[in-house]
Amino acid sequence: MDTQHARNLIKVLLDTKADIGGRDDAAMDLYAADAPEAREALLVVACDPRTPDIILASAGESLGQVATRAGRPLTHQERAGLTPEVRREYDGATTSTG
Repeated sequence: MDTQHARNLIKVLLDTKADIGGRDDAAMDLYAADAPEAREALLVVACDPRTPDIILASAGESLGQVATRAGRPLTHQERAGLTPEVRREYDGATTSTG
């Protein structure tokens, strides 16, 4: 995924006034981004309990896919901030692909 596409997805994901479906699609599509900014954006929404559940689930799965692909799992500190929904999806994504 090119950098500009990743930036556009990040912008949608972080826009709390954007359509929930668009934000969810952005969270799902960011699994393919290697930019550190994508991982950080996913973590921002993944640690916010006000984020809708559907987006939390997609962010958790994408974080797990990124961690597996890059060989860089979340740190203990990063995991500690995740909502329970995100943690379940992250764990599922990292164990099912490993």
